[in-house]
Amino acid sequence: MKIKYQILFILLNLSFVGCKQETILKSENQDFYIISKQDSIMIANEKNNKIPPPRIPQERKWYTDLVFIMDSKDKVYIYQTELKEANKNSNYEYPNYIGLRPEYLVTIDSDHFISYLKNNNDIFGIFPNEKQAWTAFYVASESDTIKNRALSNLVKELDKTKSHTFCIVRKTTEEENKVLIYKRNKQAFEPKSVNWSNKFYNGNTKPFSKEYDEIEKKMNSNILAKPTYKKVEMKIEI
Repeated sequence: MKIKYQILFILLNLSFVGCKQETILKSENQDFYIISKQDSIMIANEKNNKIPPPRIPQERKWYTDLVFIMDSKDKVYIYQTELKEANKNSNYEYPNYIGLRPEYLVTIDSDHFISYLKNNNDIFGIFPNEKQAWTAFYVASESDTIKNRALSNLVKELDKTKSHTFCIVRKTTEEENKVLIYKRNKQAFEPKSVNWSNKFYNGNTKPFSKEYDEIEKKMNSNILAKPTYKKVEMKIEI
């Protein structure tokens, strides 16, 4: 079991974009992070090294157990997911539908984000803990440039506490964007009535369709949003 953990750590550690302070670009008045620019740096490094990077496990291509959505102002939305079985035939070219709902998102002011994580470290496992374990999370943004100070504050705190936590930064998924609209407008959310695109799984299927159900059965793997917080299952033990 420990060997499997070590292999998974190597893959994740090489594949995930570390939330390091030097990747937070500085403007005159605001720290910010440009997602596409970091992607360009990674691509350039891959070409120079001429070595293809290890791939993120397919079932974790879009979601880890913990996701932070940082808006363009002063809010962070937090939710968790869980993996319902995984198999080698999984192929997440596009995200699957995870059943995220507005009430699953916990909203935190950016100024209180770090203290909230620390006060609930037994749940999130972001900072060093008695189990001495690593965890991983996603930071998502609706725009290519993250100007939310919560990100720079998080990076500084991770460096300060010498946390082994690592993350990947990406744009929000279609499902996250839709749910955020309903969350902010305090509207009743009926997912089956939403006009979803076909950009799920293979990029040619909509949620709640016969085609979607058939693909999901073949993949025998499913990521689902959690309705309530539970302690994050640590993947890698030191």
